[in-house]
Amino acid sequence: MAIGVTIADRYGINLSVEAPKWAFPGDTEDVAVADPAFSEQHDHIHIAIMRRHAIEVRFSTSGNGHPDDVARLLRQLADAANREMPYEYRLDVSADDYALVPTRTRNSNGDLEDVLPLLDRNVTIPSGTHSIAEHANLMANELAKQTGLHIGCCQSLVAGVPWGMAEVRFEADHKPAPEVLKSLIVIEQQANSQASSRHPGYDHWVVRCDGTGELHFAS
Repeated sequence: MAIGVTIADRYGINLSVEAPKWAFPGDTEDVAVADPAFSEQHDHIHIAIMRRHAIEVRFSTSGNGHPDDVARLLRQLADAANREMPYEYRLDVSADDYALVPTRTRNSNGDLEDVLPLLDRNVTIPSGTHSIAEHANLMANELAKQTGLHIGCCQSLVAGVPWGMAEVRFEADHKPAPEVLKSLIVIEQQANSQASSRHPGYDHWVVRCDGTGELHFAS
């Protein structure tokens, strides 16, 4: 949900966003129609993207311009999205961490169906020493086996600096996928703080669907 990512970036909110799987053709549109400038800049590319929806939320801010009640704002956002879009989201709250998670989507026939969110699953990563990025890929591979989807993780560069290159020992024994991701993000933050070339800090993730059933993590 682009509006969730925008709000998180604008106000520095630890908001993770998971997109629903797109299976119904009517839920997508050609990027050349939705964003002609982008298509032209990329050799007149034609790819399917999620159909745009207009979602509006109103909220008050404090003296520093930050939302007065972040949890309330994000609940309003989830409610507005659920009214406007042919999907359904829930808001997960853990201290100052938030996540918008899809719980209903449309199948290839256009019928609504309840879905188990991608990260509402437990994963096991055998103990071993690999790069942080490789541990993340092992988690993605485990989720792919469970779902039958093509899942990739994670973006290789952040502000031109490699992500997750530090070699660490790590394991996960049937742990919830969000806990595994959070652990890897914390480890990566520590390694990044000691690196000579640092990228901006990231403490949340976004799961995007590219319209072909492939999901991509970006942390």
